[in-house]
Amino acid sequence: MGGIGKSTIAKVVYNNLCYEFEEQSFLANIREVWEKDSGRIGLQEQLLSDILKTRKIKVHSLEWGKAMIKERLCTKRALVVLDDVSEFEQFSALCGNRNGIGPDSIIIITTRDVRLLDILGVDFIYEADGLDLDESLELFSWHAFREGSPTKGFLILSRDVVAYCGGLPLALEVLGSYLFKRRKQEWHSVLSKLKKIPNDQIHDKLKISFDGLRDRMEKDIFLDICCFFI
Repeated sequence: MGGIGKSTIAKVVYNNLCYEFEEQSFLANIREVWEKDSGRIGLQEQLLSDILKTRKIKVHSLEWGKAMIKERLCTKRALVVLDDVSEFEQFSALCGNRNGIGPDSIIIITTRDVRLLDILGVDFIYEADGLDLDESLELFSWHAFREGSPTKGFLILSRDVVAYCGGLPLALEVLGSYLFKRRKQEWHSVLSKLKKIPNDQIHDKLKISFDGLRDRMEKDIFLDICCFFI
């Protein structure tokens, strides 16, 4: 499920471990980048640039990139994070197979499709859980009120909004930020829209905040933030 914090958790783990490895790379938003023009080769170039520690890598073709990555990683102790993988082909293009990496290397994959992890034969699966109600209310409050609990007179409204977020950090953060300094009338408007959206449809919930923004610049900033967290 998107928005539950998989990418954020992976980034924290990466930041804590990366100094222990000879080579390291964090490839973010693979599912989205993969579909862009030159996105596939661009991901290979980023990976090679990271592990070779240079910005001058030019990949001539997908197969050439695969060979270069395998040659570089097969003897090195590397930490690679593949964030938001949606297809086996993506893993194949970026890491080849399990035998193509050096001893004691670690590859961390975030994905919305647990079946893909079974196909890849990963050693360990960590399934991120949503926040409980107390944790959700605190996270929401930090964004909606800039403190750890709701402002006086907003407790019931806050609990109602939080209940519709299903423990998803992204929804709590975005909706909380959107409701910051909003009048109660606007809160009730958001709640009426949330009631019409199934709990598993996070993108529709975030669209409430997106549609409420005033200009193009605000919407662009909003989309950048969402792409980082999803």
